[in-house]
Amino acid sequence: MSDPPARARRGRATALRAAQAAFVVVVVLFLARYLRHAWPAVDAYHWRLRPGLLVASAALVLLYYLGNALVWWLILFQSGLCAPRTPTVAIWGKSILARYVPGNVFQFVSRAWMSHRQGLDVDRVSAGMVYEQVLNVAGALAVTAALFPFWHFERSDATWALLALPVIVVALHPRVFARLAAVALRMVRRPRLTQVLAFRVVLGLLAAYAALWLVAGLAMWTFAAAVAGVNGSSYPEITAGFAMAFVAGMVVFFVPSGIGVREAVLAAATATVFAGGGVALAWALLARLWQTALELAFVGAAALLDRRRQRDDA
Repeated sequence: MSDPPARARRGRATALRAAQAAFVVVVVLFLARYLRHAWPAVDAYHWRLRPGLLVASAALVLLYYLGNALVWWLILFQSGLCAPRTPTVAIWGKSILARYVPGNVFQFVSRAWMSHRQGLDVDRVSAGMVYEQVLNVAGALAVTAALFPFWHFERSDATWALLALPVIVVALHPRVFARLAAVALRMVRRPRLTQVLAFRVVLGLLAAYAALWLVAGLAMWTFAAAVAGVNGSSYPEITAGFAMAFVAGMVVFFVPSGIGVREAVLAAATATVFAGGGVALAWALLARLWQTALELAFVGAAALLDRRRQRDDA
């Protein structure tokens, strides 16, 4: 006879998966319906392919992923873990594929497990993942706040956007961050942080993530220029829109990789760039396919290099 608490947990897990699936279906149907009504504008838009810019976009996307993997390695190093660089990059790459599994938790579970097999302390790795997610979101918000006045310049809105920058920095101070993290982790029934990084280290990591978001924005702008012929003045809007889409995807953490939500936010943020929401949504969907294909290519390359290293060491 099964344990009642176990049955209750299985029931909650089943209900959660059903809710996740229903949410994704509703979002996808909404986007499909919107795109169907806007299809005449999408079809009439002057799409054009520029292979050179497409190659440049691919290089920038791969650089963005490599940069994120190396910053993760730096987080481990600053946490007192001496992890070899190539295996760490490979583990980071493999773990991000788990974002497409409902719940997103498997990204962290798989990385903790692979890091444990690498001989790293799981508690410190888990604390590092908390810092990674928070600093990545903070970097996205900082870039959005800094670029917001350049594409939506209204005095009051620009002032509030710029005031967000010092708020983000203060929230990352060890004394403040430790308390905020304790509350957040207790709400999701996760253990407390085992250590807190020094403020200068946190600021350096925040700057690194902000720089990576600028690279990601340049990659997406180059992709837009490659397929839709947008001009250079749209870079701030596309970059901020891409960063906001990422944050929105993190907010709806129960949706695998923010499917549908990220595209909707990116389309809404870049509607003026493409002279219409329908065209912006079509481009956002293309950008998702483009990013996913390059993500797979990065993971494959990182895993191949790690396997070659293991063969050479044997």
